[in-house]
Parts: sequence; C-alpha cells; structure tokens
Amino acid sequence: MRIGSWIDKIRGEKRFNEPMRRYTTFRIGGKADILIFPEDIGDIRKILSVSKDRQIPLFVLGGGANLLVRDGGIRGIVLSLRKGFRDIKIADRTLVSVGVGAKLTEVVGFAADNGLSGLEFAVGIPGSVGGALIMNAGASGKEMAKIVESVTLMDPEGNILNMVGDDIGFGYRNSRFPAGSILLRTRLSLREGDKREIREGMKVNLEERQKRQPLSFPCAGSIFKNPVGNFAGRLIESAGLKGYRIGDAQVSERHANFIVNTGNASAEDVIRLIDYIKHVVLEKKGIVLETEIHIVGEEI
Repeated sequence: MRIGSWIDKIRGEKRFNEPMRRYTTFRIGGKADILIFPEDIGDIRKILSVSKDRQIPLFVLGGGANLLVRDGGIRGIVLSLRKGFRDIKIADRTLVSVGVGAKLTEVVGFAADNGLSGLEFAVGIPGSVGGALIMNAGASGKEMAKIVESVTLMDPEGNILNMVGDDIGFGYRNSRFPAGSILLRTRLSLREGDKREIREGMKVNLEERQKRQPLSFPCAGSIFKNPVGNFAGRLIESAGLKGYRIGDAQVSERHANFIVNTGNASAEDVIRLIDYIKHVVLEKKGIVLETEIHIVGEEI
C-alpha cells in the first residue's frame, strides 16, 4: 500500500506491518499493513476520506474478541478506537455515556461503582463496547439491545448521526448499523440499585462463566450461534467432538462451542476445525451450524 503524505496529517499513533495476533483474544493473526489509533473525530474523517478517495480498504477493529484474523493479515488500514474513544461518564442520573473503545468490563465496573444496575450480565465478557454493540453481546438471556438508548456514529461521508435503540435493528448476535459507518459512542440506560447487590450479582455471573468457559486458553468466545431451540455446544459434544484438534486449535474440553488456541494455532488450523465441526454436526445431527465469530483478512 502506498502511504503518501496523508499519513502525516493523522495525529494518532501509527504502526506499520503490525501483527494482529497482539490485538485478538485468540492470539492469532497475520500482519496489518497499517494500524492507526485516531485521537479524535477529525482523525477519523481524514482516514475515511483517504480510504474512499484512494480506494484503500478500511477495517475497524474492536477489542479483538469474536474475531479471527487470517494468517495473511489485513491489507489497507486497520482503525482502532481503543485509545482515543474510551471515556465513561454519567450523562444523566441513570444514563451512562461511553466511548466505543472502552472495554465492556470497564463499563460494568463503572456502573457498579456508581450504583447502577443492568450490566451485571456482561461481567467477564471480553472485547470493546463497540464490538458488543455490533454483536449485540449477551449472556444469561440478557443482551445489549435491552439497555442501549442511543448510538452516535459517523457515516462514510463523515457526517455524525444519532440512532436510537429501536432504529438499530438489534438481532441475535447482530445489529444493522448503516454499511461503512463507524460507531463512536453509546448511551446506556441503566437503573438505580444497591451496590452490594449489584456486586453480588456480578460475582455469581462471573463464577458461572468461569465454571463453563475455557478462560485459561486464548479463544474468541462462542464459535457458533445457537440454532433455534438447541445449543451449539450440546450438538458438538454429542457429535463426539469435544477435545478434537487440528494443529494447536482444539475444541474445548470444558465447553464444546469454544475453540481454544493451545499453543501456536494458525488461523488455518481454526478454519479447518470450524469446517470439520460443521460437516460432522450436519452429517450426524442434520443441523447447519452458523458461525458467530467474524473471520477477516487474507490467506497466505
């Protein structure tokens, strides 16, 4: 990619040929041509303009959870908001305004510190607020859609838009934000609660997550969406695939809907394992599994 003089106009930090494994919870991924951490909205507008005018691919990176970057890396620009867009503040009595680069776990802690309930379900969920919005992250039957009042974003032309919860079109582990837009911040509608009860709820949820999920290995969370009326993990386990591995990618012994990186797994290992799981579950159970994680980048 020809960089040109435009890069000097971006105030935020720039990193060239940056290994994406450093930015994913899977600890897997080839190099990005250039990774940029914009400082402000002005930086983002410049990057959008350059990407459009010079037809340079642009990928917006969240917290790196629910993401698999292929071994060939990502061409063009990777944009991360984890440095300049991570402030958390009270907007009104029970409204919390959050930059999308903040970690979801940080927001959970902030809410608890301020006696605000409604985010206990998200304790221990990795990744950024932006990723949680795009994926409509959830647990224990609760999800982000239930607490999002509004989302501020920038469209591909650089205009700032505000979308209210009902217009976003949240679905099961997805959302329908305008194509090419970049999320900037959100307002979460919580409720007043007792700090001790909130923290107790967080403790119970975290302990349950630690019992069920393989948190001692790098992973990307649930690999497959749960089919209607069933559970992906249950289907994979009953198909006899718990512990099955390709290279250093392994179906978790603790929860079969997780693939873990047991050492130095490649993206190709993971993709081959995903395809094998789909094949076996379809053959044995007659059910087509749909991936929940996003797979991006180039093959080697």
